[in-house]
Amino acid sequence: MKKIYTTSSYKIRNNKRAKRFLKRRLVSKQKRKNKNHKGQGKSKEVRQEERLISNLTKITAPKHFSFVEKPEETIKFINKLEKLYLNRTSVFVNLKDITFLDYSAVTILVSVMFSFKTRNIQFNGNFPKNGDLARLLINSDFFKYLNKPIGKKIEYALGKENQIFTRANKEVNSELGYIVMAEASTTIWGEKRTCKGLQRTLLELMQNTNNHADINKKGEKHWWLSVNHDRSNKKVSFIFIDYGVGIFESLKHKPNDNKWFGWLEKIKNRLVYGDNSEIFKLLLEGQMHLTVTGQHFRGKGLPGIREVLSRNQICNLRIISNNVFSDVANEKYIKLNEEFSGTFVTWELNENNKNIKWIT
Repeated sequence: MKKIYTTSSYKIRNNKRAKRFLKRRLVSKQKRKNKNHKGQGKSKEVRQEERLISNLTKITAPKHFSFVEKPEETIKFINKLEKLYLNRTSVFVNLKDITFLDYSAVTILVSVMFSFKTRNIQFNGNFPKNGDLARLLINSDFFKYLNKPIGKKIEYALGKENQIFTRANKEVNSELGYIVMAEASTTIWGEKRTCKGLQRTLLELMQNTNNHADINKKGEKHWWLSVNHDRSNKKVSFIFIDYGVGIFESLKHKPNDNKWFGWLEKIKNRLVYGDNSEIFKLLLEGQMHLTVTGQHFRGKGLPGIREVLSRNQICNLRIISNNVFSDVANEKYIKLNEEFSGTFVTWELNENNKNIKWIT
């Protein structure tokens, strides 16, 4: 035996080292014990979810998750996600306990998720416990968008009842409108029909995306279209989301040489209460365009879509932008307590709407 091993200084150092290693082993053993104890009585799925979200910020969706029926609750939820996005915080969306879900919520959730993916921020979530709601989420192709790479190409599957489309960095796609019209009319009338109001609505909304783009990101234009077929009731519903800055924020930032510059000063004599709900009503009716520019509007943008509604070419038109919810069909304009950074439009097409023979 070497003499060094018998010295008192070596024995002291070795004893301290042994105590240090023993302490580490005991701590590790206790951690494993605590982990096993914590996992007792939990299913494999629950333990997997806990491991998955350990490094993610968990945010719970509203129980009644609908942008149309519960706009303020849904906007509040979306705004929380937006703050996490701006802070580059990875997110886990908890959908487990929701009791209601519709395509308006699914589509807005997809649009937010897309924003996270464009900045390579992790975004994940779980399924609703309610089987019907879980199937709705699966059938919407939500998880296809969760895992697919970001691209510029629209993908559509002919004959699929419910689909969500997106277009990145592209304003208008007339081909998509043509295909959507063909399939929607077949669902409603059993054959292809020409629905000029539907075609015009889609084109106006796609074109409008550029007008309401983020002021600092004019080249990053994304719109979302959800098409949902109801064959038993012979109707098709549509959801369009322009996740930009919204109508009123867009108007605030018009340059000096734009026809809308100074619009608020020009219309203030037309206002009784002066909030955005009243302004939005004037905008849709074309009165705001006449007052600001001195000219009648030419059927463009949202006033043009309202005109399509008045001609019975579409029905059940509702719009949310910034802090206004408008049930245009029933002429109801409501100021919201929460503000949405974008424009949300939903409408329907049914067998009572005007149509003509399919033009090939």
